[in-house]
Formats: sequence, C-alpha cells, structure tokens
Amino acid sequence: MRREFFHMHIVRYDECNCNGVLTPPAFLRYMQDIAALDAEDAQLSGNGYWVVKRTFITFAAPIPVHTRLALKTYGLGFTRVTAQRGYEARLADEPQSEPVIAAHTLWVYVDPRGRPTRMPERTAQIWLPDELLPPQPDEPFPSAPEAEPETTSSMVRFSDVDLMQHLNNASAVEMLDDVAWEAYACAGIAPDVAKFDPLHYDIEYVDSPRFGDELTIQSWLDPLPTAGQECLRHQQILREGKVMVRAHSRWLWRA
Repeated sequence: MRREFFHMHIVRYDECNCNGVLTPPAFLRYMQDIAALDAEDAQLSGNGYWVVKRTFITFAAPIPVHTRLALKTYGLGFTRVTAQRGYEARLADEPQSEPVIAAHTLWVYVDPRGRPTRMPERTAQIWLPDELLPPQPDEPFPSAPEAEPETTSSMVRFSDVDLMQHLNNASAVEMLDDVAWEAYACAGIAPDVAKFDPLHYDIEYVDSPRFGDELTIQSWLDPLPTAGQECLRHQQILREGKVMVRAHSRWLWRA
C-alpha cells in the first residue's frame, strides 16, 4: 500500500487574486510545502536536495478565499535519481468528492553542487513499499508557436529566490502570469472586466536562474481572450538566450 500524506489548509487572503480566487502560484507553494512536510515526516536522510523539473496542474473549479482544503500527496514512481509525486486538493467538507485540483511533479535529486545523484538508499520503498514503479510517462512539451512573441524583460529579485538560491518554482509562474496580464492590458483587457479561471498548467523547469540574473520573457497569447471562451498561453523565460522555464497553460474567461 502506497504511503499518503495529508495536510489541511485554509486559503488565505494573500493567496488569492483580485477576484478572491486561489492563484496557480499559491497552489504551487502548497505543493512545495506538503512535499517538504511529507519528507520530514518520513525522516528522509541524505545531504542532497530535490529540484522540480516538470509540473502538471489541472483545476476543476475556482477556489474562493477562506476555503478549507484537504491536501494529499503520494509517490507515483521512481528511478535512481528522480521521483514523481502526485497531489490532490479536495474541499474539506466533501472528503469523498473528486479533487478540485489535481497535480503531479517530476523531481530530480541533486548533490550539494546541483548535479543529479542517486537518492538515499530505500527512498522509493518509503512511498511505494509493495511495488516499485517507474514514473508515468508525460506527453511531450508543446512546441513554441512560429509567430513573433510578446517580449519583456525582468530580473530575479531577492523575494523570488528559494533556499537553494534559485528562482523559486512558484515565483517563476507568478512572473509569467504578471507578464501575460501586461500584454492583455495593452490589448484593452483589464482585471476589472476580465476574470480568468486556470484550467490546466504545464510547467517545465529547464535550468535555475539565480538572484540578480537578467531575464527575457516571451509570451504567445493566441487566441486573445474572449468573454466566455477558453484561451491559451505559451510562455518561456530565457537567460542570455537560453530557455530556463517554459509553460503552457489553458484559461477560461468567466463571463
């Protein structure tokens, strides 16, 4: 029987957007927190640390401020240096219902120099004691559109970095969402008239920008949002011309 770890959380005011709805970056922080709590509870040994390589999140419904969420995480599959972890969020008052948010992430175990290394002995058995399974295959990341992207610049700020001195996973998505809204504003679409619900987010972390790095952010927003319709965002963060992070997301303009 696989190990499962549970945690309760009430959606805070500062985790929501101007419409009072939980944001994707805030849920990414939930995922980071519950993964760390699970590892601490399992008394995982070793002097390395885990970095995220790819994350998929599916949102079944918008989550209002002060909602009580029952969070769950569990292992899905392992190799010698990677671990695939699943996540589910349910309404605390409806524990038997379908998840309102479901996600999974591929993590890589690295040594203090940041190089992939073999995870501590018997790590996989902690989460999958009955049968060791490989990570589930993920679909290839979508190619960037051929059209010219919207381009802007940014910098990794102190508040963006994590314990490993890298651009935090959630901060990267926060950066992408801010840039998308800047482009929408230029097209006359403002938050006081447009309410976007995230439906799906696919994020690939190729490399790790550090504090002070100058970044270029490219966005393909096609089609432009229309009330009541879905829209797509394909975005990437580059440092000196090299892709650091790329994301593909699907949204609904709630009429």
